[in-house]
Amino acid sequence: MQKIKQVIVIGAGIAGSSAAAALTDCCDVTVLEQESQPGFHATSRSAATWAPFYGPDIIQQLTALSLPLLSNPDGAFSGRPFTSPKGELMLGRDGDEQEIEKHKALGMEPLSLAEAREKVPLIKPNGVTHILYTDQMLDIDVDALQQAYLRHFKRGGGQLHCNATVTALSHDNGQWQVVTATNTFRADVVINAAGAWADHIATLAGIPTVGIQPRRRTAALIPYLENVDMPRWPMVFGAGECFYCTPFGNGLMVSPADETPVEPHDAWPDDIDIARGIDEFQQFIDYDVQRVVRQWAGLRTFAPDGNPVVGFAAAQPGFFWLAGQGGYGIQTSPALASLTRHLICGGNADRGLFSWDHPPEMTRLDPNRYL
Repeated sequence: MQKIKQVIVIGAGIAGSSAAAALTDCCDVTVLEQESQPGFHATSRSAATWAPFYGPDIIQQLTALSLPLLSNPDGAFSGRPFTSPKGELMLGRDGDEQEIEKHKALGMEPLSLAEAREKVPLIKPNGVTHILYTDQMLDIDVDALQQAYLRHFKRGGGQLHCNATVTALSHDNGQWQVVTATNTFRADVVINAAGAWADHIATLAGIPTVGIQPRRRTAALIPYLENVDMPRWPMVFGAGECFYCTPFGNGLMVSPADETPVEPHDAWPDDIDIARGIDEFQQFIDYDVQRVVRQWAGLRTFAPDGNPVVGFAAAQPGFFWLAGQGGYGIQTSPALASLTRHLICGGNADRGLFSWDHPPEMTRLDPNRYL
């Protein structure tokens, strides 16, 4: 296919990497990443799942559209699936009835305490009044997915520049000029996939911001207990996301599911959040936590209405938003990359690895909804 446009993607997290991969056969694509490696702030710190009941309904639609590439990728893209069985168990107490009914309506099934303890033997019986389960939740191998996007992008001739913080953007004679400390790049389209820095990039470009808010998510890794098959546990949530835990490498990841508004920065965990997450965990799970193997935090970014921001800005030709994916960016990345390709390349990209027959309804994703 003839390359029809020159595109610069700002940000090499999962959003930027997937968009670059999707565009590589119809555009000349350059990716600029401010850090020394792709996916530094959010992607590489995520214990991602494909969770069909997670998030608002537009997210659930994008999640469903993403499943084919994640679970049955084309052989040219990956030699194996990126997903594996996981399962999700929700524990509720008196007062959580509304949350429980909502997830039952979405398809989670009630379990008895005895049935639940077959999956997670350490559930404390006291206070747990509602238990739901689904086997539809899947683990996603985040690193393998990110690397597959980058390989596909580079095979198509794409160029990745790390340590390339954008310092200025301007539009002149139908093209964008993007300046870093060491280079100046030109392109027809700039994709703002800068995550927590998305509003900052818009400001540099003279584009009205949309209110992207970074929020810190904290996690701790605790050791697996001996004689308990914890690596095979499903993900366990408290109703209303008061905490969650999930097997993660050589330990159990525990999080208070915090969403603390912060400025864009290299996030670090807060000891109070770690303590709160472990306390909530211990209220449901019979595990006296004595040691934390490690702890970390990442940034999830949200638009004011909680929906992603995808599409061209009305204020200036060729400025494309791909931001505000919240905590759903990895599980929706194939769909959002396909949508990006559709909007930028149009009829020249209606078939291929990143394509679909019926894109989602766009008004709820359109960045100009805030004007």
